[in-house]
Amino acid sequence: MIQTLVKPNFQLTSQQNNALQLLEQFVASSKRVFGLFGYAGTGKSTLVNLVAEQLVSAGKRVAFTAPTNKAVGVLRRMAAEKGLRGVDFMTIHQLLGLAPVKQGQNKILKQVSPSFLHLYDTIFLDECSMVTAELWNIIQERIASALLIGSNRQLIVMGDPAQLPPVNKGEIEEKKSQSFSVPEKAVLTEVVRQGAGSPLLEFVTACRTAVKSKEAFKPFSKFSLDKKNGAFLVREKTLLKYALKKFSSTFPQDPDCFRILCYTNERVAYWNSKIRAKIYGKNAPRFIIGERLIAKAPVIAPDGKTVILPTSAEVEIAEFQEDRYSGYKAWNLQVKTDAGDQRQIYILHESDACRFQQDNARLLQNAKSNPSLWKAWYDHCEIFADMRNCWAITVHNSQGSTFTEVGIDSSDIGRKVATKLLYLAQFFHNQKAQFVKEYRDSIRAHNQLMYVSCSRAKQRVFVTK
Repeated sequence: MIQTLVKPNFQLTSQQNNALQLLEQFVASSKRVFGLFGYAGTGKSTLVNLVAEQLVSAGKRVAFTAPTNKAVGVLRRMAAEKGLRGVDFMTIHQLLGLAPVKQGQNKILKQVSPSFLHLYDTIFLDECSMVTAELWNIIQERIASALLIGSNRQLIVMGDPAQLPPVNKGEIEEKKSQSFSVPEKAVLTEVVRQGAGSPLLEFVTACRTAVKSKEAFKPFSKFSLDKKNGAFLVREKTLLKYALKKFSSTFPQDPDCFRILCYTNERVAYWNSKIRAKIYGKNAPRFIIGERLIAKAPVIAPDGKTVILPTSAEVEIAEFQEDRYSGYKAWNLQVKTDAGDQRQIYILHESDACRFQQDNARLLQNAKSNPSLWKAWYDHCEIFADMRNCWAITVHNSQGSTFTEVGIDSSDIGRKVATKLLYLAQFFHNQKAQFVKEYRDSIRAHNQLMYVSCSRAKQRVFVTK
């Protein structure tokens, strides 16, 4: 067993100590995969950083990964805050050289660039709740690959079992990620983040507890005397007013200061439209220098393989001009990523949207008649970048992110509760059991959405009444 080289300057709980011992036993063994699971605030990050520091000190090569760039950014910030050095950061897709590639009517993950897996002894994979079945199968295969025999390469997966299940490429929620089923694991249940008496953490914990309840979580106000920490029930008008204050002053320098989280894309568009009109004016041009956008889908290069921007990547507009691209009128944008990299993307000009949709419908019809034409339809769909404003984003897009404060559109999340199923259960007795089950599933999904939303915040959440 390796010795603990770095002692924390705080007291670990008994549960954390047990988990740390299991982690140390694992990295000293020949076993391949270990899981560290726990709810928000249970200390997963603390333990992972301690173990990573031990490994680096012992001369091991360590990589921190996650399914999204945003989640990788959170890992990088946490490591910097704890003074962790000598660790590399990248998405799990970048580590393995994977990207979604068109195949018939579907997209599958394929090797499109060299894998860096052989460069590391220990790989940490955070936010494993977002790992799809397809990705998990590839990860397991690569870790256990015969090509790696002779080197004790290990994977430590971390995640919160109460978070939302992964969404596959068809925008369909899968069941709970298979990554939670690893046999070697430690599970943390005792919430310790922010110390005892944190009103926000009490709210988050109550929300998480409701995930296993048969009733929809009912938000409540709970905050400190100075109102700098906690949960607040507010009217939509009040939330908009506060959001405008944050987005006008702090957001340009600190995009993670505040976000509004919704369940549906329709409400995201509603909030973003209102906020943009207030900040830039109702008659503002299509784009503004310095405006921040989020990618709703991967932005693909003309080669059909290279990902210019991954899903949920956020960028800032540096330059823009009208142009033509692939036979359509377009906007040519120069954008800057959070890492400071420049990217060129093309967005369909609104004046050519109708013609583009007509061409798309024609290509889709052709593909349905002749399967060999599916690639032409996919290529057409991916010509232009799908970029939106990101003052408001979906809860799914927020997974893996951390914000100082969060606004929650609870009425929109409430739409997830399928109340109509109880009504149907009263009249269709043969299907009553199925309707009741689906209703309870919708309650769980609603409570998970609320939990993920409030657990994105570090200080305060504002929930609409």
